[in-house]
Amino acid sequence: FRFYGAAKMIKKDSGLCEDAFFLQENAAGVSDGVGGWSDYGITSSSFSRSLMKNCSSLIMCREKEDARMRKASCDSSMQDSILCGSEDFSYSCRDEQSRAPPVIDPSVILARAYERNPFVGSATALLCVLNGRELACANIGDSKFLLIRFDEKDSPFVVLQSKLQQHVFNTPYQLAKIPSPVEIEYGLQQQLIPPDDIADVLVEYETLEFCKDPPEVAELYQTSIQEGDLLILATDGLFDNVFLDEIMGIIRKTINSRPHNKVAPKEIANAIAAFAYKRSKSHFEKSPFSEELHKNGEMYGMGGKEDDITVLAPVSYTHLRAHETVLDLVCRLLLEKKKKKKK
Repeated sequence: FRFYGAAKMIKKDSGLCEDAFFLQENAAGVSDGVGGWSDYGITSSSFSRSLMKNCSSLIMCREKEDARMRKASCDSSMQDSILCGSEDFSYSCRDEQSRAPPVIDPSVILARAYERNPFVGSATALLCVLNGRELACANIGDSKFLLIRFDEKDSPFVVLQSKLQQHVFNTPYQLAKIPSPVEIEYGLQQQLIPPDDIADVLVEYETLEFCKDPPEVAELYQTSIQEGDLLILATDGLFDNVFLDEIMGIIRKTINSRPHNKVAPKEIANAIAAFAYKRSKSHFEKSPFSEELHKNGEMYGMGGKEDDITVLAPVSYTHLRAHETVLDLVCRLLLEKKKKKKK
C-alpha cells in the first residue's frame, strides 16, 4: 500500500507556529513544539521542523539504499547465471525483485531523527509508516492518530487510535535538547535569552526529567490496513478542541457530499482543521480541554484552547502494487493503456 493525502495547518493568532509535519507515499508524521521555551527567548519551531525533516529524509534514504541493494543483488544473480551458462537467469532477477521490502521501524527512525536534531527546544512526535500491508506507528506525547475504515454503507468507524502520553495534565511526554553553556552564552550575546532567565532555564530544563523524555518511551502500534483506509494524524490543537464523535461526523458529512461517496483527503483535512480552529476561539462551547480542566479542579474553564492546529489525512491505496518499482508501474500502465486501445 501507499498513501495519497493532504494536510492542513492553521497557526494560532499570536506567536510563531511551532507545529511541523511531513507526508509522503509511505510515511507521515506530526510534531508539536513545546511553547514554554518562548518564556526564555527560544522557539521550539526549529526543533519540531528539524525532527520531521529528519524522519522524512531517513525513510527516503532507507528506501533508496534498499533499491540499490536489490538492484546490485539482481545484477549479481544475472551475472552468475550467465557465467554458469544458464538460460533462465531472468528468473533469478524477478525472484530477487519480489522479495518483501525491509520493515521500517518508526521508533528507530524517530530516535535517529532526534539524535540528528541540532536545535535547542522540545516537541511531541508522532510517526506512522507503511510496511507493505502493515501500518506501524510510534508516538511520544499528546498528538494522536485515528485509523478509520468505511463499512458497506460508507459509514466511518475507528479501527485503531493512539493514546495520550502525559506525566500530568497538560504536560505531555516530549523529546528535548537542553542548551549547552556555549549555546547559553551565544543566546546572551545575541540577546535571545534575557540574563535574568538563565537560572530558570537551567533549573527547569536540566532538573525536571519529564521535560526531556528519551525516544525509548515511544508507544508503538501496528495493525493491518485495507485499501481505502483513512488515517488522521493531528497535533493536540485538534484533539483538545474537537470530540471524536464530532470528527467522525465531519468525515461522514464530507464523504456524503462527494460524488459516489469518494474519500477526499484535502476536503476532510480542511473541514476538520477549520472546525477545530472555530472551537478554539469559543469561550462558551464545551471541548475536550475544558472537560479535562473540570476534572482537574478548574470549575470555570469553558470553551476551546487556542493553539496551532495540524491535520493530516492520508488514504491507503494499491495503485503501486506491493513490491512494484516505479519502472514496473510505468510499464504496467502503458500495457493497460495499449490493451484498452485495442478494445
